[in-house]
Amino acid sequence: MSKRMWFSCGLLATALALAGCTLPCHKGYEKALENGVQCELPTPCRNRVHLFMVHGLTPSTHTGLNALRLQLGENGFAKVGIGEFYHAWWVKSEIECIRKNDPDARFVLLGYDYGAGVALSLARDLTAKGAAVDAVVLLDPKGCAPEPCGVHTLLITNGMCTERVPHSARVMVPDATHFTLPAHPTTVAAVADLLRNIAERHCEPEIEEVPVWSYPNAPEPHSVAPVRGTPPEWNFLADRAGPTRAIGTQTATRPVAKPPAVATTAPVPVSPVPVATKR
Repeated sequence: MSKRMWFSCGLLATALALAGCTLPCHKGYEKALENGVQCELPTPCRNRVHLFMVHGLTPSTHTGLNALRLQLGENGFAKVGIGEFYHAWWVKSEIECIRKNDPDARFVLLGYDYGAGVALSLARDLTAKGAAVDAVVLLDPKGCAPEPCGVHTLLITNGMCTERVPHSARVMVPDATHFTLPAHPTTVAAVADLLRNIAERHCEPEIEEVPVWSYPNAPEPHSVAPVRGTPPEWNFLADRAGPTRAIGTQTATRPVAKPPAVATTAPVPVSPVPVATKR
Protein backbone atom coordinates (compact mmCIF):
# COMPACT_ATOMS: atom_id res chain seq x y z
CA MET A 1 0.00 0.00 0.00
CA SER A 2 1.39 3.42 -0.99
CA LYS A 3 1.94 6.30 1.40
CA ARG A 4 -1.01 8.11 -0.14
CA MET A 5 -3.32 5.18 0.64
CA TRP A 6 -2.05 4.98 4.23
CA PHE A 7 -2.61 8.71 4.61
CA SER A 8 -6.17 8.39 3.22
CA CYS A 9 -6.97 5.55 5.62
CA GLY A 10 -5.64 7.62 8.51
CA LEU A 11 -7.86 10.54 7.58
CA LEU A 12 -10.86 8.23 7.31
CA ALA A 13 -10.21 6.69 10.72
CA THR A 14 -9.81 10.14 12.25
CA ALA A 15 -13.09 11.30 10.74
CA LEU A 16 -14.91 8.25 12.06
CA ALA A 17 -13.41 8.76 15.50
CA LEU A 18 -14.54 12.36 15.58
CA ALA A 19 -18.00 11.20 14.53
CA GLY A 20 -18.11 8.97 17.60
CA CYS A 21 -18.26 5.69 15.70
CA THR A 22 -15.19 3.97 17.10
CA LEU A 23 -16.54 3.28 20.56
CA PRO A 24 -17.40 -0.38 21.05
CA CYS A 25 -20.90 -0.95 22.28
CA HIS A 26 -20.20 -3.40 25.09
CA LYS A 27 -21.32 -0.61 27.42
CA GLY A 28 -24.50 -0.37 25.39
CA TYR A 29 -25.76 -3.77 26.49
CA GLU A 30 -29.31 -3.11 27.51
CA LYS A 31 -31.10 -4.78 30.35
CA ALA A 32 -32.87 -7.94 29.23
CA LEU A 33 -36.56 -7.54 28.65
CA GLU A 34 -39.11 -9.52 30.57
CA ASN A 35 -41.03 -12.33 28.93
CA GLY A 36 -43.45 -10.86 26.44
CA VAL A 37 -45.56 -12.05 23.53
CA GLN A 38 -42.47 -12.82 21.46
CA CYS A 39 -40.34 -13.94 24.42
CA GLU A 40 -41.47 -17.43 25.35
CA LEU A 41 -38.00 -18.46 26.52
CA PRO A 42 -36.96 -17.65 30.08
CA THR A 43 -34.79 -14.58 30.47
CA PRO A 44 -31.69 -16.51 31.69
CA CYS A 45 -31.77 -18.65 28.53
CA ARG A 46 -31.97 -15.62 26.25
CA ASN A 47 -29.23 -13.80 28.14
CA ARG A 48 -26.89 -16.74 27.60
CA VAL A 49 -26.68 -15.93 23.86
CA HIS A 50 -24.27 -13.10 22.95
CA LEU A 51 -24.29 -11.49 19.50
CA PHE A 52 -21.32 -9.40 18.32
CA MET A 53 -21.93 -7.33 15.19
CA VAL A 54 -19.21 -5.74 13.04
CA HIS A 55 -20.16 -3.00 10.57
CA GLY A 56 -18.36 -1.65 7.52
CA LEU A 57 -16.44 1.49 6.69
CA THR A 58 -19.18 4.10 6.62
CA PRO A 59 -21.19 5.41 9.60
CA SER A 60 -24.39 4.50 7.77
CA THR A 61 -23.62 0.81 8.25
CA HIS A 62 -23.33 1.46 12.00
CA THR A 63 -26.76 3.11 11.96
CA GLY A 64 -28.31 0.07 10.29
CA LEU A 65 -26.82 -2.36 12.81
CA ASN A 66 -27.89 -0.17 15.71
CA ALA A 67 -31.47 -0.33 14.41
CA LEU A 68 -31.14 -4.13 14.22
CA ARG A 69 -29.86 -4.19 17.80
CA LEU A 70 -32.92 -2.31 19.02
CA GLN A 71 -35.26 -4.66 17.12
CA LEU A 72 -33.55 -7.71 18.64
CA GLY A 73 -33.95 -6.13 22.07
CA GLU A 74 -37.70 -5.95 21.51
CA ASN A 75 -37.58 -9.68 20.73
CA GLY A 76 -35.93 -10.33 24.09
CA PHE A 77 -32.27 -10.55 23.07
CA ALA A 78 -30.33 -7.75 24.72
CA LYS A 79 -26.79 -9.17 24.77
CA VAL A 80 -25.88 -7.48 21.50
CA GLY A 81 -22.76 -5.39 20.88
CA ILE A 82 -21.55 -3.39 17.88
CA GLY A 83 -17.96 -2.80 16.83
CA GLU A 84 -16.08 -1.60 13.78
CA PHE A 85 -14.24 -3.82 11.33
CA TYR A 86 -10.89 -3.11 13.03
CA HIS A 87 -12.23 -3.97 16.50
CA ALA A 88 -11.50 -7.70 16.21
CA TRP A 89 -9.24 -7.50 19.26
CA TRP A 90 -12.13 -6.10 21.30
CA VAL A 91 -14.47 -8.92 20.27
CA LYS A 92 -11.87 -11.53 21.24
CA SER A 93 -11.24 -9.95 24.63
CA GLU A 94 -14.96 -9.64 25.33
CA ILE A 95 -15.61 -13.28 24.45
CA GLU A 96 -12.71 -14.45 26.63
CA CYS A 97 -14.00 -12.38 29.55
CA ILE A 98 -17.55 -13.68 29.14
CA ARG A 99 -16.36 -17.29 28.95
CA LYS A 100 -14.51 -16.91 32.25
CA ASN A 101 -17.61 -15.63 34.02
CA ASP A 102 -20.12 -17.86 32.21
CA PRO A 103 -18.70 -21.08 30.71
CA ASP A 104 -22.14 -21.93 29.27
CA ALA A 105 -22.41 -18.73 27.22
CA ARG A 106 -23.12 -19.02 23.49
CA PHE A 107 -21.69 -16.70 20.81
CA VAL A 108 -22.89 -15.54 17.40
CA LEU A 109 -20.93 -13.24 15.06
CA LEU A 110 -22.54 -10.93 12.51
CA GLY A 111 -20.66 -9.09 9.77
CA TYR A 112 -22.16 -6.36 7.61
CA ASP A 113 -20.55 -4.92 4.49
CA TYR A 114 -16.76 -5.12 4.92
CA GLY A 115 -17.28 -6.33 8.47
CA ALA A 116 -18.32 -9.73 7.09
CA GLY A 117 -14.71 -10.68 6.41
CA VAL A 118 -13.80 -9.76 9.98
CA ALA A 119 -16.62 -11.95 11.34
CA LEU A 120 -15.46 -14.94 9.29
CA SER A 121 -11.85 -14.45 10.36
CA LEU A 122 -12.89 -14.17 14.01
CA ALA A 123 -14.92 -17.37 13.74
CA ARG A 124 -11.89 -19.27 12.42
CA ASP A 125 -9.55 -17.89 15.10
CA LEU A 126 -11.94 -18.47 18.00
CA THR A 127 -12.78 -22.00 16.86
CA ALA A 128 -9.08 -22.83 16.60
CA LYS A 129 -8.57 -21.61 20.19
CA GLY A 130 -11.44 -23.70 21.52
CA ALA A 131 -13.99 -20.89 21.90
CA ALA A 132 -17.02 -22.35 20.17
CA VAL A 133 -18.98 -20.03 17.90
CA ASP A 134 -22.51 -21.26 17.23
CA ALA A 135 -23.17 -19.31 14.03
CA VAL A 136 -22.03 -16.50 11.74
CA VAL A 137 -24.44 -14.11 10.00
CA LEU A 138 -23.34 -12.22 6.87
CA LEU A 139 -25.29 -9.16 5.66
CA ASP A 140 -24.42 -8.20 2.07
CA PRO A 141 -20.79 -9.25 2.59
CA LYS A 142 -17.90 -7.54 0.87
CA GLY A 143 -14.24 -8.43 0.75
CA CYS A 144 -14.72 -11.98 2.06
CA ALA A 145 -12.35 -14.81 1.29
CA PRO A 146 -14.08 -17.81 -0.31
CA GLU A 147 -13.15 -20.09 2.57
CA PRO A 148 -15.64 -21.69 4.96
CA CYS A 149 -15.26 -20.72 8.61
CA GLY A 150 -16.27 -24.13 9.93
CA VAL A 151 -19.50 -23.07 11.65
CA HIS A 152 -23.09 -22.54 10.58
CA THR A 153 -23.16 -19.50 8.26
CA LEU A 154 -26.37 -17.60 7.46
CA LEU A 155 -26.19 -15.34 4.40
CA ILE A 156 -28.75 -12.52 4.19
CA THR A 157 -28.70 -10.46 1.00
CA ASN A 158 -30.97 -8.47 -1.26
CA GLY A 159 -29.67 -10.30 -4.31
CA MET A 160 -27.33 -7.54 -5.47
CA CYS A 161 -24.35 -8.99 -3.66
CA THR A 162 -21.85 -10.49 -6.10
CA GLU A 163 -19.59 -11.99 -3.44
CA ARG A 164 -19.31 -15.77 -3.51
CA VAL A 165 -19.24 -16.68 0.15
CA PRO A 166 -19.65 -20.26 1.42
CA HIS A 167 -22.83 -20.43 3.51
CA SER A 168 -25.09 -22.99 5.18
CA ALA A 169 -28.38 -21.13 4.67
CA ARG A 170 -29.51 -18.12 2.67
CA VAL A 171 -32.28 -15.56 3.09
CA MET A 172 -33.26 -13.28 0.20
CA VAL A 173 -34.70 -9.81 0.88
CA PRO A 174 -35.30 -8.41 -2.62
CA ASP A 175 -37.23 -5.31 -1.49
CA ALA A 176 -34.37 -4.01 0.68
CA THR A 177 -31.40 -1.88 -0.27
CA HIS A 178 -27.88 -2.34 1.01
CA PHE A 179 -28.45 0.24 3.76
CA THR A 180 -31.99 -0.77 4.76
CA LEU A 181 -31.18 -4.48 4.89
CA PRO A 182 -30.13 -4.71 8.59
CA ALA A 183 -33.38 -3.29 10.00
CA HIS A 184 -35.68 -4.97 7.46
CA PRO A 185 -38.40 -7.10 9.14
CA THR A 186 -37.24 -10.18 7.23
CA THR A 187 -33.68 -9.72 8.47
CA VAL A 188 -34.81 -9.12 12.04
CA ALA A 189 -37.00 -12.24 11.97
CA ALA A 190 -34.22 -14.40 10.52
CA VAL A 191 -31.62 -13.28 13.07
CA ALA A 192 -34.10 -13.53 15.96
CA ASP A 193 -35.07 -17.07 14.93
CA LEU A 194 -31.40 -18.05 14.80
CA LEU A 195 -30.75 -16.70 18.29
CA ARG A 196 -33.92 -18.31 19.61
CA ASN A 197 -32.96 -21.73 18.23
CA ILE A 198 -29.52 -21.50 19.83
CA ALA A 199 -31.05 -20.47 23.16
CA GLU A 200 -33.56 -23.35 23.05
CA ARG A 201 -30.87 -25.96 22.38
CA HIS A 202 -28.82 -24.85 25.38
CA CYS A 203 -31.59 -23.88 27.78
CA GLU A 204 -31.72 -25.79 31.05
CA PRO A 205 -34.32 -25.10 33.74
CA GLU A 206 -32.80 -23.54 36.81
CA ILE A 207 -33.18 -25.29 40.14
CA GLU A 208 -34.95 -23.06 42.61
CA GLU A 209 -32.93 -22.77 45.77
CA VAL A 210 -34.68 -22.59 49.13
CA PRO A 211 -33.38 -19.57 51.06
CA VAL A 212 -31.70 -20.33 54.36
CA TRP A 213 -32.33 -17.67 56.95
CA SER A 214 -29.55 -17.09 59.46
CA TYR A 215 -29.73 -15.12 62.68
CA PRO A 216 -26.61 -14.23 64.70
CA ASN A 217 -28.08 -15.16 68.10
CA ALA A 218 -30.10 -18.17 67.04
CA PRO A 219 -29.09 -21.54 68.54
CA GLU A 220 -27.60 -24.05 66.23
CA PRO A 221 -30.11 -26.61 64.97
CA HIS A 222 -29.66 -30.15 66.19
CA SER A 223 -31.46 -33.38 65.55
CA VAL A 224 -33.97 -34.48 68.19
CA ALA A 225 -33.51 -38.09 69.32
CA PRO A 226 -36.69 -40.14 69.58
CA VAL A 227 -38.04 -40.67 73.12
CA ARG A 228 -37.53 -44.22 74.29
CA GLY A 229 -39.86 -45.15 77.14
CA THR A 230 -41.52 -42.86 79.67
CA PRO A 231 -39.79 -41.21 82.64
CA PRO A 232 -40.74 -42.73 86.05
CA GLU A 233 -42.42 -39.55 87.24
CA TRP A 234 -45.07 -39.98 84.57
CA ASN A 235 -45.98 -43.57 85.43
CA PHE A 236 -49.21 -42.46 87.11
CA LEU A 237 -50.62 -41.80 83.65
CA ALA A 238 -50.17 -45.38 82.56
CA ASP A 239 -52.96 -47.99 82.76
CA ARG A 240 -52.65 -50.29 85.80
CA ALA A 241 -54.50 -53.47 86.73
CA GLY A 242 -56.66 -53.51 89.83
CA PRO A 243 -59.11 -51.10 91.43
CA THR A 244 -58.78 -47.40 90.83
CA ARG A 245 -59.08 -44.77 93.49
CA ALA A 246 -59.80 -41.14 93.57
CA ILE A 247 -57.09 -38.59 94.22
CA GLY A 248 -56.43 -38.26 98.02
CA THR A 249 -58.05 -41.57 99.05
CA GLN A 250 -56.70 -44.98 99.90
CA THR A 251 -57.69 -48.19 98.29
CA ALA A 252 -59.32 -50.86 100.55
CA THR A 253 -59.76 -54.39 99.38
CA ARG A 254 -63.12 -56.05 100.18
CA PRO A 255 -63.03 -59.60 101.58
CA VAL A 256 -64.36 -62.05 99.13
CA ALA A 257 -66.34 -65.09 100.45
CA LYS A 258 -64.89 -68.44 99.70
CA PRO A 259 -66.98 -70.84 97.68
CA PRO A 260 -68.62 -73.75 99.65
CA ALA A 261 -66.61 -76.89 100.00
CA VAL A 262 -67.70 -79.90 98.06
CA ALA A 263 -68.76 -82.99 100.22
CA THR A 264 -66.42 -85.88 99.93
CA THR A 265 -68.26 -88.51 102.23
CA ALA A 266 -70.88 -90.96 101.05
CA PRO A 267 -74.52 -90.09 101.72
CA VAL A 268 -76.12 -91.55 104.93
CA PRO A 269 -79.18 -93.70 104.24
CA VAL A 270 -82.36 -92.50 105.94
CA SER A 271 -84.84 -95.16 107.09
CA PRO A 272 -88.50 -94.46 106.44
CA VAL A 273 -90.63 -93.44 109.46
CA PRO A 274 -93.63 -95.77 110.05
CA VAL A 275 -96.97 -94.13 109.73
CA ALA A 276 -99.71 -95.20 112.24
CA THR A 277 -103.06 -96.25 110.77
CA LYS A 278 -106.46 -96.15 112.49
CA ARG A 279 -108.31 -99.36 112.97
